[in-house]
Amino acid sequence: MNPDALLTRLRLEQRYLIDIDKKLHELEYLLPGADPVQFLDAAKRTALLSERSTAQLRSFLFTIYGGMPQDYYLQAAEMQGIRIDVTDSILSVRLPALLPKKTHTEGFKFLQSSLHAALKQYAEQQNLPHFRECTVCIEHVYDHCLPIKAVRDYDNLEMKEVLDIIALYCMTDDTGALCDQFQTTRFADSSCTIISVMQKEKFSAWLDMKNPATSVKN
Repeated sequence: MNPDALLTRLRLEQRYLIDIDKKLHELEYLLPGADPVQFLDAAKRTALLSERSTAQLRSFLFTIYGGMPQDYYLQAAEMQGIRIDVTDSILSVRLPALLPKKTHTEGFKFLQSSLHAALKQYAEQQNLPHFRECTVCIEHVYDHCLPIKAVRDYDNLEMKEVLDIIALYCMTDDTGALCDQFQTTRFADSSCTIISVMQKEKFSAWLDMKNPATSVKN
C-alpha cells in the first residue's frame, strides 16, 4: 500500500473516532433527566460506531502487516480484560461484557477469537483441568449504576457460543447429561460475565463462598 493510500485510510479512521467522540458528548448532554428511550438509542448508535471502528482498524493492521500479527488476539484478550484463572481445580473465565440477547449475538463476536487465544495459551503454559461431569456457574455481573430493570431474564441470553469455546478446552461435552448449570446475578463496579467450571462436588463450597444471599439465583 502506497503512502497516499495509507494516509487516506488513516484519515478515515480518524473520522470514525471523531464520530464516536461526538456521540459520547451527545450522551453526556442527554444524561441530566435523560429520556430512557432516547438515551439508550444514542448509546446503541455509539457502540455500533465503535464496532465499526474496531473492525476497520483490525482490517487496516492486517492489510499493512500482510496478515494477522503473531499473538495479536492474545494481546487483544489482555487489552479487553479477558481473564483466565484456575484455583483449587476450578476454572474461572472473566469476560468484560454481559452475554448478549439471543437475537443480538453479533456484538459479542469480537471477544471470541481473543477468548480462544487466552484459553489456548493458558492450556499450553499452565494446564487446564479437564472435566467429564461438572457444574458450570455463570455470574451475570451488572454495573451498580444500572437500574434493576436492566437485569435480563436468563432464558433470553445467548450462552452457547461462549460455552462451546470453553468446553473445547476443558470439557468432554457441555451436554446436560454431563453438566449441571447454575446462574446468578449481582451488581458490582462494572459489568462483566464470569463463568466457572468445577467438579460437581465443589459446587456447594463455591456457592457458600459467593454469598448467594446477596444475589438473584436460578
